[in-house]
Amino acid sequence: MGSGTMATAVTDSHPITIPNILRLELSSANWAIFTLCFQEVMQANQKWGHFDGSSTCLIPADANKPTNDEKAAMADWDHEESIVLYMLSQHLLDSTAVCLQNVTSV
Repeated sequence: MGSGTMATAVTDSHPITIPNILRLELSSANWAIFTLCFQEVMQANQKWGHFDGSSTCLIPADANKPTNDEKAAMADWDHEESIVLYMLSQHLLDSTAVCLQNVTSV
């Protein structure tokens, strides 16, 4: 990563912190470096699948009677989705984050 970016070590129970990743500017003038840095951090944190669509929520075999394992897997995915939404919101301008508050998935 270039200067001005930093990420801490990944652990199983704590998401990576990204305090020095740039905020996306209103003009999007820093889009190229923002996307590069943000993607690297999300990949290091094993969360990029929520952005590129490769991580999808489990659909139970029987939607009316999900098993306990299926319920747990869906709850875990929802929790991960909440984490990535939070991580993204921390690097957007407040006005952009407010506009996206009703978006339910990344």
